[in-house]
Amino acid sequence: MTTIDQIITDWFNNGCNGFLPTWFGNFLLILLSIIMAILLSFLIGFEREFHGHAAGLRTHLLVCVGSCLIMIISVYGFGSAFPNRDPARLAAQVVAGIGFLGAGTIVQTGLDVRGLTTATTIWIVMAIGLACGSGNFVIATVATLLSLICLISFRSIERYLAKRNPILTLVVPSERPVLKDINQIAARYGITILDTRTEIISYQDQSALRIMMRCLFTGDSQITAFMDDIRFSVRPFALSVSTETN
Repeated sequence: MTTIDQIITDWFNNGCNGFLPTWFGNFLLILLSIIMAILLSFLIGFEREFHGHAAGLRTHLLVCVGSCLIMIISVYGFGSAFPNRDPARLAAQVVAGIGFLGAGTIVQTGLDVRGLTTATTIWIVMAIGLACGSGNFVIATVATLLSLICLISFRSIERYLAKRNPILTLVVPSERPVLKDINQIAARYGITILDTRTEIISYQDQSALRIMMRCLFTGDSQITAFMDDIRFSVRPFALSVSTETN
């Protein structure tokens, strides 16, 4: 079955139905691949840049264009000198290698892990670049639009769900290990701690550890009892509860 992408690539490879030399039609197809990679990666990169992530517009754009170029070289760069070549081999190396770049965007602070979504978007724009380089423009466009829907629309859903899960913030001396005690207290009241973020701060001229825990909502009475037990058992410098992340 002939796809839209095949119709587009055949039209360019035939010199725009004979209006242009074949080599010039191939050049225009390559140019179109790079332009599509730039435009599609710009959309995802802009979303990351707008929300202040370390890997933003330029990173996503360069990853996508680089992947596109590698795919173009794999398809067109060797000519008839290598009749048994496999164009997918270079693409496979890109898929494996992009993991190192994505890992660089993941940062762990205490028990908190950040950058997983950005690492995933880098992986996505790599795949979009490969799709553009191989002439699969429709697939690349659909993937970009679906990725934007996930990044933008689902962000609102996450915020809505987060509001239902209270965030406990407590400040304790930095040298005191308290996470094990807090987890035991939470289990005592049937409270599930979804994630924990920790950071070293200065509190009343001394080093302290600020712990932020997002708990699965169970009931006001359980949360209140949980906090009272923490005050009695852990004796933090400060303890508060909210429904909004910082």
